[in-house]
Amino acid sequence: MIVGLLGISVWILLFTAPINLFKPPDTPIEYVSANIFVSILVFLSYSMAAWDWASELRSIAVTGVFEYMLASGRSILILYIGLAPISILWLSVSLVAVYFMLSLLSSPPILAIYSPIALTIGVLSLLQVLLAHAIILGGTILSTGISGPIMETLGWLIPIATGGFTPISRMPPLLQIVALSTPYSYPVELLRYSIVNVETVLPLSFMIPISLAYSSLYLLAGTAYFRRQIRRIMVEGVKSISMH
Repeated sequence: MIVGLLGISVWILLFTAPINLFKPPDTPIEYVSANIFVSILVFLSYSMAAWDWASELRSIAVTGVFEYMLASGRSILILYIGLAPISILWLSVSLVAVYFMLSLLSSPPILAIYSPIALTIGVLSLLQVLLAHAIILGGTILSTGISGPIMETLGWLIPIATGGFTPISRMPPLLQIVALSTPYSYPVELLRYSIVNVETVLPLSFMIPISLAYSSLYLLAGTAYFRRQIRRIMVEGVKSISMH
């Protein structure tokens, strides 16, 4: 745990230094810190879904627990009921470290609840997207036997391409279209608006229902995909899974 927090601290130092050095002179440093905090929150959330939730499926497949669960008819949901609280606790501890490091390196992030409704819908939508993300990754890993390239590629590509690191309104028009075509962008826009007061790329009257509906559909699609992979595994067996 201590090593993990030290790693996060070094990563924050490398991530924030160029932003603070090259920010526009008229931009308040507190505003920059708040946006950095949200960006890291999004990145750590995706990492939790990939390396905690999806990776757990790889672990139980390697140890033979997954085949036992299939044979006994037990639900995979049991794993996540026990795993999710631990992952969220670790995420909370990490965010405390992030806040401390940002306060030390630049300025304490100014965070407030500007819209309770947007915050509630944003958190709910993000949880649905994270769960869908995890089971799609997990199903792909189990059916293909490949984990490392999938985790690393999606772990960095999704936050960059869907507005995780910067508001969608500041992205190039083509990337805006790409971001808004995915379910990942809407919860992040709502979170950024609700706690940092950054205007969303679309009116809230559109963002809120789209975020809730799109994340729900994504979770349903992810569940259907995972069940299909389970049926495939029951016919072909679990692939030999490697880290790379």
